[in-house]
Amino acid sequence: MKKISISIAALGLLAGAVNAQQPFHVIPGNPVSGQMTTIAYNPATTSLKGLAPVKGVVWAYRNNDWEAYDLPMKMVDTGWVGSFRLPVNAAIIVATFSANGKVDRGGKMTYTMMTHDTAGREIATNYAAWAFLRTNALKDVVPPIVDDTARITDDIGLFWMNTELKYHPESRRRIFYNAMTILQHEDPKRADTIIPREIAFISSLPDPSEKELMDVSKAYRYLLAKPALADSMNKVIISRFPDGITARDQSIRRMFTAKPDERVTLWNEFVKKFPPEKFKNVTTETSQLYLEKTFRGMVYTVFLKEKKLSAIDPFLDQASLVSLTEFHRQLIVNALEHGEQQPAAALPYSTKLVERIAAYADRHDDAESRYYSPDQWKEQVLDMAVPSFKGHAALLHTLGNDKTALQWMEKVKDRKGTSRADFQGLYATLLNNNNHPAAALAVAENAVRNNTATPEVIALVKQAYIKQHGSAAGFTQYFDSMKSTDVLSAQQEHLRAALIREPAPAFKLERLNGGTAELSKQKGSIVVLDFWATWCSPCKEALPGMQMAADKYKADDKVKFYFIATMETKPDYKAQIKQFLAAKNYRLEVLLDGKNKTTGHLDAAYAAYASALHFSGIPAKMIIDKHGVIRWTSNGYMGSPSALADEISYIIELLKKEG
Repeated sequence: MKKISISIAALGLLAGAVNAQQPFHVIPGNPVSGQMTTIAYNPATTSLKGLAPVKGVVWAYRNNDWEAYDLPMKMVDTGWVGSFRLPVNAAIIVATFSANGKVDRGGKMTYTMMTHDTAGREIATNYAAWAFLRTNALKDVVPPIVDDTARITDDIGLFWMNTELKYHPESRRRIFYNAMTILQHEDPKRADTIIPREIAFISSLPDPSEKELMDVSKAYRYLLAKPALADSMNKVIISRFPDGITARDQSIRRMFTAKPDERVTLWNEFVKKFPPEKFKNVTTETSQLYLEKTFRGMVYTVFLKEKKLSAIDPFLDQASLVSLTEFHRQLIVNALEHGEQQPAAALPYSTKLVERIAAYADRHDDAESRYYSPDQWKEQVLDMAVPSFKGHAALLHTLGNDKTALQWMEKVKDRKGTSRADFQGLYATLLNNNNHPAAALAVAENAVRNNTATPEVIALVKQAYIKQHGSAAGFTQYFDSMKSTDVLSAQQEHLRAALIREPAPAFKLERLNGGTAELSKQKGSIVVLDFWATWCSPCKEALPGMQMAADKYKADDKVKFYFIATMETKPDYKAQIKQFLAAKNYRLEVLLDGKNKTTGHLDAAYAAYASALHFSGIPAKMIIDKHGVIRWTSNGYMGSPSALADEISYIIELLKKEG
């Protein structure tokens, strides 16, 4: 027991009875593996002071890996208290606490405790885990559960490796790769001598596991830079473990490099030889780089061949959370946007996909969820589900089922990414259509204040204004007054700093509705150009904001808006543009980009502007002053129609003042 108390003191960990003002203590002071443990947290001196409720997560280093557990906490007089059963064989535990979006990881000291067995002995790998947790050499492979202020130098990390081996010599094989990684970072020359010695030790074991031999291969490849020896070791591993992880990685690489029409056969052979349930907690560099790409590519190949959504049915049980969200994005949302799917036909598969995505919240049993506690994983699933649930709700709205659409939006309304204008606009619309006008108006007004308003949001706010004032008189001033002056000032300062002076390349382009438009004939007018395409999702997402700006200046004959359809490839692209504009009720002056004499593509004007301004990609917007000089340009779309309209309007007004 003396050795235990000394080791805890050396680590600087808190144990035993503690003053109530100290933020963290554990009861019993020497927590025992497999038994109930109580953690007390007093936030009075921490970043969580005054915040509630406090949630806890306990991380345990067990069986050479990190596991996360929820720690339900209850408020008491001195702070918060939670109890849980310590996992068997956990070497150390690390607690983190959170409230209102803030996380307290304990700063330099961390909230860490060593654990013991029922005889009071330390559990092997405890000293090593204490180093793994904090050393910079392993920062990228350890869950982010300590602050940077807790980081230690590699020489201190080696001290703890030696301490581990002093008290737990049996840990030598278990800490091999991580210890050698720290050594290589600290003293590469010494590592070149010691790593081969340790490799020889692991290789000489009578019962090395595949994981241990894989660490030898990694040491050859990444620590000693000897890929040939790593490849030789991989051959040895495959011969010993023909149905193991390394053999599986070899099959993954073979599938990834195979021809598309070979992948279905190879995939079926792969899942038969390497059942997914056997490897659900396995993550390797190869699987991270290639497995998901190979799987989705194979599914898309089958889908494109059969041209029906039912083609994906055989693969849904094998799909990860990421793949399910990607299938929904590509095969439902994007396909609907490009007219490749009809809403009624897409609905059953959209429903099937979002229901599977939602069900993942209760699946805490695979590599995707391994470094999350169950509650953290549920939150992560919801964060990842936002685009899919919003897309599904939009589809339901299109089909007139606003009640169910609202239910899907409600599931994720407080998650990351929902502050986007398109989410808030649809959410406000669905609330209003489900007889929640007050809630709809609150969402709409908040969007206006954040300058993330869609036309639908503006219509709701205007409707409420007219109801209160009896007419629309003064609405524009009222609407502008709602926006944050600090946000607007920052945006305007950024816009002024972005002003340029570049000659505008001339063009003469066909109008979609007949005739031509020639830039040289627009001298004396401010000209707004928007390069877009029917196949470009961000381009089309930006059009509501551009329509708002165009509507604002529709009576001003000294301001012209031209929407140049560029890089179109389909033979009937003109008809598709007209169909798209009609479906969205857009009133835009569309020009058709001309043929590029060099490439033959329909991007002559775009290529000239891209060359002059050194940019690539669409959407791309320019504003040309009355002298034919480009004064402002912007690429991409940040997601807010009202903010985009404000940007365009502000630049136009600046140029008007220049005269």
